[in-house]
Amino acid sequence: MRLYPLSLSLLVAWIVACGPVAGARADLPSDTKKAPGFSQTVSSKGGSLKRRASDGEPDYYYSNRSLMPIVWEPDTTKPITKIEVQLTACKLFVYQGDKVVGATSISPGKEGYDTRPGQFEITQKDKDHHSNLYGSFVNANGGIVNDKAEAGQEPPAGLHYVAAPMLWFLRITDTGTGLHAGYVTGTPVSHGCIRMPPTFAEDLFNLAQVGTKVEVKP
Repeated sequence: MRLYPLSLSLLVAWIVACGPVAGARADLPSDTKKAPGFSQTVSSKGGSLKRRASDGEPDYYYSNRSLMPIVWEPDTTKPITKIEVQLTACKLFVYQGDKVVGATSISPGKEGYDTRPGQFEITQKDKDHHSNLYGSFVNANGGIVNDKAEAGQEPPAGLHYVAAPMLWFLRITDTGTGLHAGYVTGTPVSHGCIRMPPTFAEDLFNLAQVGTKVEVKP
């Protein structure tokens, strides 16, 4: 089992005190250690989302005290029965039966690109997925010059287009909405997908299956 900074029992105490709803803030316990070094570019807007360099999330996640402590404690011999997304709260909970076995803050769609609530299921798994709509213009050295490029735009001279990485992608709609690894702020900032912290996204990808139910609540 991957080591995360907070156990499920401590998460339950946190939920009781703060509530798993919008506006709750999580003050990390004093003995919580920051994750070790992390060399990824964790952005779903463009560039290269490389494999993680260590077993943990980058320091930005733990230094943002508005983000929920990450929990991942499933029974890996049993299937995930439901993924619950709370859009207003910007939180995600993973269930095995009636038991919450995983939890994290997320970043859903921003205004104008709102993530649609409803009842869905995973229809595709693609660990190396890339967006067919959004990406970046990068230079010959791979440096991002413009991270707000769109597919079909003509790149400026000396630049080329790179589709946005959406690693550990779990598709839930035919129009391209899914859950995937990305930069998580605990606020709506994506183009409609549901961003999760990278190692959490990988763990969920590995255990979830095509057909797993996904409930997206307002």
